[in-house]
Amino acid sequence: MLIRSLTSLAVALIFAAGAANAQTSLRLAHQFAPDSLPGKSAQHFADAVAAKTANAVKVTVLPGGALGDERANLQQLGAGTIDLALTGDLVISYMARPYMIVSMPFIYKTPEHSLAVFNGEIGKEVNSLLVKEHKVRALGWQYVGTRVLTANTPVRSVAELKGLKFRLAPAEMWVKTWEKTGTNIASVAFTELYLALQTGTVSGQENPPNFIRAQKFNEVQKYVMKTNHVPQMQAFFVSEQRYAAMDPKVRDAVAAAATETIAWTTAQARAAQDSDLAWLTSAGKMQMVEIDMTGIDELIAKVPEEVLGADGRKLYDRIKATKY
Repeated sequence: MLIRSLTSLAVALIFAAGAANAQTSLRLAHQFAPDSLPGKSAQHFADAVAAKTANAVKVTVLPGGALGDERANLQQLGAGTIDLALTGDLVISYMARPYMIVSMPFIYKTPEHSLAVFNGEIGKEVNSLLVKEHKVRALGWQYVGTRVLTANTPVRSVAELKGLKFRLAPAEMWVKTWEKTGTNIASVAFTELYLALQTGTVSGQENPPNFIRAQKFNEVQKYVMKTNHVPQMQAFFVSEQRYAAMDPKVRDAVAAAATETIAWTTAQARAAQDSDLAWLTSAGKMQMVEIDMTGIDELIAKVPEEVLGADGRKLYDRIKATKY
């Protein structure tokens, strides 16, 4: 206890003696419910920053789409009206278009494969582009669950996807891929999705089980199908201008808090994937439907070239060849 007290005192003295120009308040926005895994992840990050700076730096979390959806949050980040944003990988489709194959549905077999790509050489290239062209930096990518399909009609095969009217996030790579299945895609803001499902504007959606549970989509959806089409990646993005202007000790603490939180969140997501599915199909009153995804690879095989030409195929091959 004495050692811990002395360590805490030393940390406090270091930050108290730090540069007077260091930021002491940071704002982090996201579109997810506070009790969802992303919501808990954001709070974990805020708590970690506070702990690593002896409460010299406070991160205020703005959850639930209080400042808009992911696209709005990243625009605010670039404009400097917020300091941090927690968003999914769909942002790559419109902020780092040459690399949008990384978020292609059905390309990854496991979360580990996806993590190896996003946090490996390809991820570094994406980050360099984001910093150069948009002045935002990803502090690291975390896994928050594998996306599954839910609907008010059972879907048992790739053929039965045809005609299903379901909500899809407005990411070009996702849309181009799902269009091959013949689904009727609608763009609905995540924060408005419950109402859209409730009123029948759309009859299906896709998200990780913990998102479905946290947003109570089980109340307005009957069936869940384990398509497992995307291991969902999310990143803590920071304004490059704000990050560069931070006192080095604060910057190190923010980076370390992100690394720690990413490891915690990924572990939580792995543990929750099956347990949340079990809850959805028991207390959540949904019904699990076995879906045969045979034929999907052939159906979407030409999407990389159709979207990005020869470069798309090269990136696709690099992703497939990534060791994990």
